[in-house]
Amino acid sequence: MKDIIRDLASKDQHNLKLRFQVGLGIILFCFCLFTTTIIYHFQKNLLEEETYRQTELVMASLESTRGYIREVLRPRMYDELGEDKFIIEAMSTSYITRVIMDRFKDTLPTLRYRRTAIGARNPTYEANLQEQKMIDYFRKHPEKQEWHGVERFNSERYFTLYRPVVFNSSCLHCHGNPSEAPSAISTLYGDVRGFHRKAEEIGGILSISIPVEESLEQIWKQSFRMFATVLILALLLYSVIWLLFHQLIITNLRDLLTLFRTTLDKSDNSALPENLKGHREELEELFRSARTLVTHLQESRERLLDYSDNLERIVTERTEALKRSETKARNQVKKRNRELMLHNSLTGLITSTQSLQIILHQVLREALQVIPALGAGIYLHENKTNTYLLQCAENAPTLQKQHATIDHKQIKIIPSEKYDMLSISIPLCCRNRLLGIMLITDLRCEMLNDALQELLLSIGQQIGLTIESLQNMQSLRQNTELLQSVFNGISDPLILLDPDGNIQMANQSFLKRNELTMNDAIGLNINAASLIQQCVFSGQLDTLNLYEEKHHAKEIQLEDSSIFDVSFYPILNQDNSIQAIVCLAKDVTALKETEQRIQQTEKLVAIGQLAAGVAHEINNPLGVILCHTDIIKENNKENRETFNDISIVERHAENCKRIVADLLDFSRSGESKIERHLESINDTVDNVLSMVKQHFKKNKITLSCHLDTTLPRCLMDSRRIQQVLVNLIMNGVQAIGSNGTITIRTQSTTNNVSIDIEDDGPGISKEIIEKIFDPFFSTKDPSQGTGLGLSVSYGIINEHNGEIRVQSDIGSGSRFTVVLPIPEKSVHND
Repeated sequence: MKDIIRDLASKDQHNLKLRFQVGLGIILFCFCLFTTTIIYHFQKNLLEEETYRQTELVMASLESTRGYIREVLRPRMYDELGEDKFIIEAMSTSYITRVIMDRFKDTLPTLRYRRTAIGARNPTYEANLQEQKMIDYFRKHPEKQEWHGVERFNSERYFTLYRPVVFNSSCLHCHGNPSEAPSAISTLYGDVRGFHRKAEEIGGILSISIPVEESLEQIWKQSFRMFATVLILALLLYSVIWLLFHQLIITNLRDLLTLFRTTLDKSDNSALPENLKGHREELEELFRSARTLVTHLQESRERLLDYSDNLERIVTERTEALKRSETKARNQVKKRNRELMLHNSLTGLITSTQSLQIILHQVLREALQVIPALGAGIYLHENKTNTYLLQCAENAPTLQKQHATIDHKQIKIIPSEKYDMLSISIPLCCRNRLLGIMLITDLRCEMLNDALQELLLSIGQQIGLTIESLQNMQSLRQNTELLQSVFNGISDPLILLDPDGNIQMANQSFLKRNELTMNDAIGLNINAASLIQQCVFSGQLDTLNLYEEKHHAKEIQLEDSSIFDVSFYPILNQDNSIQAIVCLAKDVTALKETEQRIQQTEKLVAIGQLAAGVAHEINNPLGVILCHTDIIKENNKENRETFNDISIVERHAENCKRIVADLLDFSRSGESKIERHLESINDTVDNVLSMVKQHFKKNKITLSCHLDTTLPRCLMDSRRIQQVLVNLIMNGVQAIGSNGTITIRTQSTTNNVSIDIEDDGPGISKEIIEKIFDPFFSTKDPSQGTGLGLSVSYGIINEHNGEIRVQSDIGSGSRFTVVLPIPEKSVHND
């Protein structure tokens, strides 16, 4: 370290301020020079661009003139004068452009225009050395169309634009073979110079020059003035920088040096040398002061090394003391952690579902792990006897089963039979109400202090809160179970919803219908629920205004044709907001069907009585009409017109007679005796199919038959049942027309046997379904039926204590279901 300090001392640290000044001056001077150079080149480029635009404009006008002469004027002159004539003043592009540029000089005397060539026809316009170089340049670079730049002519600088002269095929008439050129050209110039050119040959050059000497001189002078101005500004900037440097750096360095002098002068054997206290350069003095300070630090480090052995011993002693303190602190932390864990455990027991006895035992075991006592017990207040009964005890066999009434809400110390032991009574309070006491036994006297008493009081309060919460939870659970029992006692679907439509409670009928468990149903939204069956309550809350009425009732029909009377009972808060909604659904499907059957039966009876009277009154006149038609037909066999007319009358009379017969059958259907026997449904279906199979073949209808071979026999009149089945099957055939399928299926349940007849016809609308069992109602042509078939079938099935159902939608076909009861084994024939 000392060698490094000596090396630094040997270096020349003088004139640091002077070197900074010189370096800053050089930087600012280079900046001024660089700025002036950029401005000079920028203005020069602007001058060249402007001059180039001027020469480009002149060159464009000359090119336009040459194009006009070459493409328009010269061909016209040849047409007028002949190919051998040539008027130079009107046909030579070179001559005309030179004349035009000579006239330009009157306006722009500084403009210089030349059109020259190698081997020019007029020796005056022979290319000079510079122009020959440019012609060689364009020949070597045929892709170049021009060149421009600043050139020096006769000690002056000009901006010059060069463009090559390219001979095309039209130029070869005058510059090609001399024998083919116009005689006027040969006479004027001879036949040596200016000939033997080739197409696309670069033989000459056009140049336009504008003097720029004066402008460049102006730019140079302006740049020089700019340099002087920037240099002056740089000097001002130099002065400002040096002033700031002196004020911000040098002044602070002097303050730092003063601190060094003061500090080092007060140190023993480390004062600054006398030569550093004079008026020397601040940076140099700062360096030397830093070097002296480093030397002082090195000496201090060596002195510190001498004390390292003693310091290690002291550190070892201090470390051992810290370890002992750490062990003590760790034990205190563990103790506090056990206390916090006890409080957390007591808090967690608030929501426990176990019984109060089990939880109290658990509370005692965890409390004894924190309290330095051998045993404990918990007494709870009994309202009936106004005493405290022992609920549980741990390691305390001497505790009494009953404790006298106490009225203290602070810790009470109870002396023990053992001289060094005592017991403590801890109140279990919650909300300023004494719920019980916890009695701590066999606690050593020296362990009791203020901290332990605060801990015991805190534990008592926490246990009291836990006991009250568990008692409230047990009461709430009992009330909930009672309410759930009431819910489950209702056989109809019943649920309780929150204002958002989420299920809070549901009875077993609702769960069973929707195949849900209680855990799945709680919290499920009634509108978003994916239930097995269509839920009767879904989508209904949005259609009701639950704030206006206390009770809302609706009748809802589900997709399976079941009908429910649904009631909604909103429970409102004091501010008229909805707290909950009770939803009840009562299945009235069977009631509706019974009412419909009663109405249908009454309608059939009334119409049957009317039909009987009408049939008797019409039947006699029809007999007379038919008798006379036979007589007239017999007497007019040769008169075909009369015979045919009478035949028509007879046919319609027979139709009326058939309708009357159907009316009589319909009116007597309830009076006719039904002969019931135990017979097979499948055999009856087979007999019907054998009768109608020709209709299936004729109309190309496919039959799909699924008969349950395990069907029990039914007590029925097979003739009447066949009449019903024939009627239903033929209705299906007529609905299909042709090319369809009829499916017949038999099956049984516990109490019934059913026969399904299903077709894939056009279906029946709901408006028509409500009327199809009405007498005389028919969608067919009057000549194809009377509308009594389904009415008679309905009456026959009704007499068998069964029912007939229909399910149909437009475009989905129709299905008729005949349901017959299964008789008990002891049933006999009527």
